[in-house]
Amino acid sequence: MIKRKILLLMSMALMGISSIACSDDETDDITLQRKYPLTAFSVAVKGTQADNISYYHGKIDQTTHKVEIGVIENANIITGVDYTLMTDGATISPDPATFVGKWNKEQTVTVTTEDHKTTTYTIILTKFKEQDSNVLFFDDFNVDGNPDPAKWVLCKKQGSDWNEEMSESYDQAYVEDGKLILKAEKINGEYKAGGIESQGKFDFTFGKIEVKARITSYPDGAFPAIWMMPKTSVYGGWPQSGEIDIMEHVKQESVIHHTIHTHYTYDLGIKDPTNTAQVTCDYQDWNIYTVEKDENKLTFFVNGQETFSYSNLNLGNEAEMKQWPFTNENPFYIILNMGLGRDGSWAGLIDDDNLPAIMEIDYVKVSKLDK
Repeated sequence: MIKRKILLLMSMALMGISSIACSDDETDDITLQRKYPLTAFSVAVKGTQADNISYYHGKIDQTTHKVEIGVIENANIITGVDYTLMTDGATISPDPATFVGKWNKEQTVTVTTEDHKTTTYTIILTKFKEQDSNVLFFDDFNVDGNPDPAKWVLCKKQGSDWNEEMSESYDQAYVEDGKLILKAEKINGEYKAGGIESQGKFDFTFGKIEVKARITSYPDGAFPAIWMMPKTSVYGGWPQSGEIDIMEHVKQESVIHHTIHTHYTYDLGIKDPTNTAQVTCDYQDWNIYTVEKDENKLTFFVNGQETFSYSNLNLGNEAEMKQWPFTNENPFYIILNMGLGRDGSWAGLIDDDNLPAIMEIDYVKVSKLDK
């Protein structure tokens, strides 16, 4: 009995020590949070799969208030941020999410606590490679209203599947809250779809184009697309001078499409090399769709991961086959649009009850390729 009492007392003592230790840890955590307004910061890099997200954590120096992230060279692969503030009542400004697509080597944020004290942190991408000097074209749609007329014009209404419902109105193609909104809807029995293009404003031959976009509403018949067409018909009318489809989505599919059209692939029907690929991705969320275009290859990426390529075969009879119209003599312009289908079209019949269809664009960037 005495031994049992001793054991019981020892157990109670140990339990007490354990409880006190946990309490001390919790107190230390609270003290730490109160002392340091920003306690954690990381950036997200999303793969092509919806659940494939990696986080790169910043090293926070609470003396110098510097946050160093030392593994990212190309900031364009960053698709989001995550951070922890001191308390629920603390705020951070500007919102680090606004840096996505616009990262510099160093950027600052200010944390304001509930007692109105402010602390400014500098977020540093230590391995960041400066690329702004190589930028040929950029639009981050940061001014509400009509898209910048120095960069874009409205897509015209014509007879193709993608543009036969174009409204030629900014009611369906407008900038709001830092995003380009492209909409397709039915008004008074008439379909109206929105689209803009850089034709006559900007075009390029070789380079890298990146478009950050998401499709937030996609009923049957919706036909959102990010693509490029030749400035002029250097090698003949469509498809002889080529078409580059960076992203297309149809029919509630779980995939987006990359496609190359040429005389070789379309008229002659030669699929070696293959001219298309389907990529499963969370298209409802923000993704960065990219094409690198040089004299030898078109290489496609989604969120920094290579998803497809189409190579120049350097055919001896290229003038006849037109396998590679993507030459230095043949510049391309950019098209962003939300189209609508119809009976017999690729996108199919339109689901009127679930309109509008909406695609949002956060930014478009074209830059020189690294040598």
